[in-house]
Amino acid sequence: MDGYRGRSVAAGEREARVQEREPAAGPDPLPYAEVTDDGYAVRAAETFTAREYGPALLLSGDCPRCGHPISWPLVDAVYKNVTPVPSADADHRAVLCTCESEHPARPAGRSGCGAYWTLEVER
Repeated sequence: MDGYRGRSVAAGEREARVQEREPAAGPDPLPYAEVTDDGYAVRAAETFTAREYGPALLLSGDCPRCGHPISWPLVDAVYKNVTPVPSADADHRAVLCTCESEHPARPAGRSGCGAYWTLEVER
């Protein structure tokens, strides 16, 4: 990941159970569901790319649940010269599926399939 390394926080040091990806294509699109799985973080850490994007790090790859492409910016600074309060988990970042593909039952105004996971980003 070009100087950055992601790993699953949820999986810790043990080997995580990686579920098979749910089908992204077919006659019926995958329904929206706010879900997570240890395997989502593991798969994202193994397959996502990271690149500098202005003051952010841009993660890109296919959602580990629905398989559609997503990009997720990780921003360390707040604009307007306000310094964020550091958290105990400053390197642990939540990532959400933000794909634009159709997912039945998705609430109005939202994107993605509902999948989320946590990555640890090391610089």
